[in-house]
Amino acid sequence: MDSQSLYIFLGGFGQIILWLSYKILKNRITYLIVLFFTILIALFGYLNINRETLKMPNGNAATFAFLPLLYMVYYWILRNLFLIIFGNEPLLTGYMQSSWEQGEYRKLHMGDAVFTILTLILPFLTTLLF
Repeated sequence: MDSQSLYIFLGGFGQIILWLSYKILKNRITYLIVLFFTILIALFGYLNINRETLKMPNGNAATFAFLPLLYMVYYWILRNLFLIIFGNEPLLTGYMQSSWEQGEYRKLHMGDAVFTILTLILPFLTTLLF
């Protein structure tokens, strides 16, 4: 458990997988189950944060284990704000992509782009503060 790449892979890959499968998190039960596992991953990182072998020049590799949990928190906050402001579910946007390609029949708007960017970037920016 002293490998820096394990923590970087676990956190980074976990967050990307959650980001790409954001639609399954709409279900409350699924969200809570995934939240439980992200808490376990973050706890794993927290318990190993003081290991000397995980120290890097610009931080600690164990902080990457917090990425999935931070994604879940930001996803919940941003999704609920999106529902309040726009009244529909957020969609991840891509270059030259339409909502019809995702099985949704509404136009994509700036709120979707903001949701996409913030859910991807905010967990990384937060770990930089550690």
